[in-house]
Amino acid sequence: MAVLLCQMLLVSAMFDGISSLPTGTQAVLSTSDVEMLPEFGVGFDLTASYGTAAVSFANGTVLSVAKVTAEDGYNEVLRRLSLESSQHLVPPYQNPGDAWKDKPREALRSARKAVGLPASADVGYLATMLSHLKVQVEEYLGAPIESAGVTSPHLVALYQEDLQDAFDHVGLRYLTFPVRYGLLYETSATYAGYDYGLCSDYTDRAACKEEQQDMASEVVMAVGYTGTALTVSFSVVKSAYYLYEPDNRYLNKFTLGYDARSRWASDDEYWVEVAKSLEELMAENPNYKRPAKVLLMGDQVHNAAFMRILEAVLRRQTTDEPEISSQDPQFAAAKGAAELAKRLPYDPYKQ
Repeated sequence: MAVLLCQMLLVSAMFDGISSLPTGTQAVLSTSDVEMLPEFGVGFDLTASYGTAAVSFANGTVLSVAKVTAEDGYNEVLRRLSLESSQHLVPPYQNPGDAWKDKPREALRSARKAVGLPASADVGYLATMLSHLKVQVEEYLGAPIESAGVTSPHLVALYQEDLQDAFDHVGLRYLTFPVRYGLLYETSATYAGYDYGLCSDYTDRAACKEEQQDMASEVVMAVGYTGTALTVSFSVVKSAYYLYEPDNRYLNKFTLGYDARSRWASDDEYWVEVAKSLEELMAENPNYKRPAKVLLMGDQVHNAAFMRILEAVLRRQTTDEPEISSQDPQFAAAKGAAELAKRLPYDPYKQ
């Protein structure tokens, strides 16, 4: 058994791509003199095409710090994790039988970690991205960081243990937020990044708790558009911490990223498919409330053709014009994760 496990590890390492690095990095802010504040939160966004990092300081300043361009292996991991066919058993288990069935997979992950490898090939790619973001943030701050919050697209086969293991591999503490799905999805993070759903004084736990409880729920449409993917959600939020986003109210289209245009017969055909995807969730659910807010994220959302199509979809599907948020869309989700990370020590629901 030990020999077989070693063989599995060797073969796994050969095909991991764990030594491969992102093809480029972009420092958004120089390491200028910034007053170091005693409290800050770091947020990462592991989205399609790239990863971003932001820092939220105690004085209310939230800064975009770094963008790291991904290589194809990373994008392929995210694409595969968006598929239902990639789902598998994962702790915590529903019954003892599931735990027994999952023992071989968990044993391999543990063995890999014991010899200094990432827990899986997928974790290796996520860890590589996290490592580069960590370096950029530490260079900016001029000091090491020990923890961060992370957000990602709604990927049905991305589990908390994957992110936890990726953080462990790069020497960071993984922050868990009091959110419905265990993972901080980009819809919630972007909502917070645009300064929605947050109490006014997070250091006053009692007042913050009361303010959050009194927040009204609303329907939002979150749209992500990068070179690699188009994502659309039709979700309900009540504060930045409560998100109702079942799998049937979210779309991942890795065939409709901006860079995929050349794979279609014509640009017109490509944009028709983009329009269909933007409209699909609302068209399939005509009795649902229409979105009060549209949250834009990604480095391609300001494309003129894309915006014309989105605005046309909203005119067809909504009566009251929704509020569109699109300031700094590349970093909105990372900023939200950083803000929530800063507030986490003051979580009003902690005893």
